[in-house]
Amino acid sequence: MEKIPFKKKNLSYKDIQNYCLNEENEEIDVEGSSSNLIKFFIFVFIIIILIIILLLVILYNFIYKEDIKRSRRNKHPEIFLRLKERHKIDQYIQDCIKGVLYDKNKYKKNDNPHISIIIPIYNKEKFILRILRSIQNQSLKDIEIIFSDDASKDNSTKLIKEFQKEDERIILIEHYINKGTLVTRNDGVKISKGEYLLFLDGDDLLTNNILEKAYLKAKENNIDIVQFQTYSGDFNKSFYCSNLNRTNKIIHQPELSSLMYYENGVLHLSEIFIWGKLIKRKTFLETLKNIDEYYLNQKMTICEDGMMLFMLFRTAKSYLFINDYGLLYFNNEYSTMANLRNKNKINLATKNCFIYLEFMFNYTNNTLYEKNMAVCQFKSLLNGFKDIYLKTTEGFDYIYKVIDLYIKCKNILEDDKIFIRELKEQFKIIEQNLKL
Repeated sequence: MEKIPFKKKNLSYKDIQNYCLNEENEEIDVEGSSSNLIKFFIFVFIIIILIIILLLVILYNFIYKEDIKRSRRNKHPEIFLRLKERHKIDQYIQDCIKGVLYDKNKYKKNDNPHISIIIPIYNKEKFILRILRSIQNQSLKDIEIIFSDDASKDNSTKLIKEFQKEDERIILIEHYINKGTLVTRNDGVKISKGEYLLFLDGDDLLTNNILEKAYLKAKENNIDIVQFQTYSGDFNKSFYCSNLNRTNKIIHQPELSSLMYYENGVLHLSEIFIWGKLIKRKTFLETLKNIDEYYLNQKMTICEDGMMLFMLFRTAKSYLFINDYGLLYFNNEYSTMANLRNKNKINLATKNCFIYLEFMFNYTNNTLYEKNMAVCQFKSLLNGFKDIYLKTTEGFDYIYKVIDLYIKCKNILEDDKIFIRELKEQFKIIEQNLKL
C-alpha cells in the first residue's frame, strides 16, 4: 500500500489508521528480520565450533593411529598413551616440581640402606628438584641418593648442596674433569652402601611407590634383577608405555643370559638401558670385575648401558619382571643424542657406538646365536644413527674397524657377511664424497 504522508491535507481517519498500522507492521518485519539474522549467525557459529571439534578429534585419532602404525612398523611392543593418561602424568610432574609431595620429616640416614639410587648428572639444574621430589615421595624411605656430577657448568651442584641441608640421605660426588656417563655412574656404585642399586638419568622421575614394590619382590625370592614397566618419550609430542609381554615368573640361567637379545628381530627400548631395573649391588660389582678396564675407563655418553647390561644379564643368577609402572623416562632437547650438533660430539658418539659393537663382538661366545645377535645390534645401530655417523670423516675409522672384526668371524651367517661387505663399500663412497 502506498504511504500517505501526514502533511497531506484532507486525510480521513481511516487513511490515517491504515497508515499507522502499515508503519507498525514494517517495524515488526524489521525486528523479525534482525532476530532471524542473529539466530542464523548463532547457528553458523555453533556449526563451525562443532566442525572444529570434529576435526580435532579426527586429527587426534589420526596422530594416535600413526603412532601405533609406526610402532608396529618398527615391531615395537609399546602402547601409546591416551590424552587422559598424559594429563595424569603431567599433574604428577607438576606436583613433584612444586613440592606438593614433599615431607622432610620422614628422611633419616641409614648406614646400610635398602637401595642406593645413583644419578649421573651433567648440566641438569632444570630437573634436579623434579627428580629429587619424586624420590622423596616414595613410600620406601630407607635409601641413599647419590648424585654423581660430571663437571657440570651450570648450578647443578649448588642446588644439590642446598638440598643436602634438608635431606641427609643425599650424597654428592663432584668430578672436575668430564669423564662420561659410564665412569661417573660407576664411581657412584663404588661408594654406595645399599643392598640394591637403582640407576636414573638426571631428568627422569619415579612414580607409583615403585621402590617399595620392587624391593619387596626382590627380597621375597632373593632376586638379582627386578625390572618394571616404564613410560618413555618426550612428553610433548608422543610417549608410550613399555607394556612388555612377559610373565611374572622368575628367570634363571642360562635363559637369563639371552634375555636382552633380539626377540623376533627387535630389541625393546627398556632392554638396552640400565634404568627401570632394581639390581643387587653384589651382582653389579661382580659384573664390573668381568669387564676389561679398557672398556670401563672409556669416556662413554651413549651405548654404555647396552655394554653393562649385556654382561650383567650373564652374571646375574635370577631375574623377575613385574607389571607395575614406576619410571618416567624423558627424551628431551637436553639429552645427549639431541645435542650432537658439532663435529667433536659426533665423533665421540660414533666412537662410543663402535666401541660398544667391538665389545659385543669380543665378549660374545663363539656360538651362531650370539654372533648373529651381535650382527643385529650392528645393523640396528647403523640404521638408527647413520645420519649422525656420516657427518664427519673421522667416524669411518671406527666403522671399518668393527666391520673387519665381523667379517673375520667364522660363526656369522654368509648372508650377513655379504651385507656387511656391501655396507663397507657404500661407506667408502660416502667417505670419499665428504672429503671432496
